[in-house]
Formats: sequence, C-alpha cells, structure tokens
Amino acid sequence: MGDRMRLVALTGLSRDSLNELSRRRVRTFEFHSANNVLAFSGLSVGDRVFLVDASPSDLAPGLCGYIATVKAFDTRMQHVFFSSPGQSEEIETMSARAQLSFYSTGKIKSVERVGLYEPIYVDVIEVKFCEAR
Repeated sequence: MGDRMRLVALTGLSRDSLNELSRRRVRTFEFHSANNVLAFSGLSVGDRVFLVDASPSDLAPGLCGYIATVKAFDTRMQHVFFSSPGQSEEIETMSARAQLSFYSTGKIKSVERVGLYEPIYVDVIEVKFCEAR
C-alpha cells in the first residue's frame, strides 16, 4: 500500500464518468454542486484530488475512489433570467470545469469536514485494488 495523502474530495460523480476517466486516463468534468465548486477555491493546477460517486454525507473510511491530478480548471458565474408578465427574476449559478488526469485508485482512511463552506478533505492511501469488506 502507498503513502497517505490529504486530498480534497470531489463527490457525487457518476460511476460511468469515473470509469471513463480510468479507461481514457484524462477527462473533463463539469461540476455544479456547491461542495464541488467550493473545492476548487483552494486547488491549483498539479494538485491531486479524490473522486468518488458517494455523496458528501456518505464519505467514510474504507470507501474506494480514484485519485486524479488537476491538469486545468476554471470557475464561472452564469446569470439566468426568468420573466413572465409582471415579474422577472435573475438567478446566478456558479460552476467549475476541470480537466483531470487519472493517477491511481485510493481508499479513504479518514474524513475531515472543516466547515459548511469549506472543501471536504480525506486522508487516502493508494491501493492496487479495492476489495469489498
């Protein structure tokens, strides 16, 4: 088994997109959930992240996912206007788009939730294969 790494967790990804990253080795993801978009506030190109299909509340020791390297990313704000007779609304949404490069498979050893508007960090060890227990 490999060394422990403290990584930002990107959660709730589809199993199909994770499998595609594993097969193709590079994939671009678009993130819309608040916890994933917030995660990019502390990341830089070259950093590693932990990708998993579980929701943030389901992160727990023993859960397997993928470790990836951030090749490129950007965050953007989108304005959406809704109007009907006599009423109009503006909504702003934020998203992040990131190109990630597959690094390895990993297993969570511990989960660190810092605060509501902070990224979730996980201590991960690199594994050659993940077995159910």
